[in-house]
Amino acid sequence: MSEVRRITDPETLKALAHPMRQKLQRLLLQLGPATVGTLAEKVDGDPGQVSYHLRKLAEAGFIEEAPELVRDFRQRWWRAVLEPHSWSSSDFESPAGRVLVKTLNAQWVVEQFQAVRESRKSTAKEQFGEEWQGASTSSQSFLRLTAAETIEMVAEFQALCKRWSRYSEEHRDDGTPGRENVRFFYHTFPERP
Repeated sequence: MSEVRRITDPETLKALAHPMRQKLQRLLLQLGPATVGTLAEKVDGDPGQVSYHLRKLAEAGFIEEAPELVRDFRQRWWRAVLEPHSWSSSDFESPAGRVLVKTLNAQWVVEQFQAVRESRKSTAKEQFGEEWQGASTSSQSFLRLTAAETIEMVAEFQALCKRWSRYSEEHRDDGTPGRENVRFFYHTFPERP
């Protein structure tokens, strides 16, 4: 897995601003390579529209075609590019760029916490069993750090996440019983009481 790709171009970031594209990228990260038809079924969408959004994600470098998986000329396979990426409003000088970052960040936070809320429902717990109830967690810490110390902590954390991402990808289809898609996210920000 490569270093973190820093996104500083608003056009690249716009590719992620559409909710359908966010869903498609997330599905490819969770499922591995998939056809347009499979993805259209998962998002309950029109294959033509799904293809359009996949092309936009590919143009921005977030996904790529997987031609080696094609077995039928009518199929088109796609896979996520396994490259961590980040962005910051400080990298966007124009007001439009800053609004884009703010909008995308807000969309992601809402989606992430909807996923947490959904995971806490009893039906979700029942779906995965007792073992997964013990493995699922939420945590928060209140630290007193400088900006430089926070950057250092996040870098250590990202290195740990990259190691587990590599492991996850290497073992994606190894047949281990109980292997599931696990969503992991965190937020770091200053806060004054």
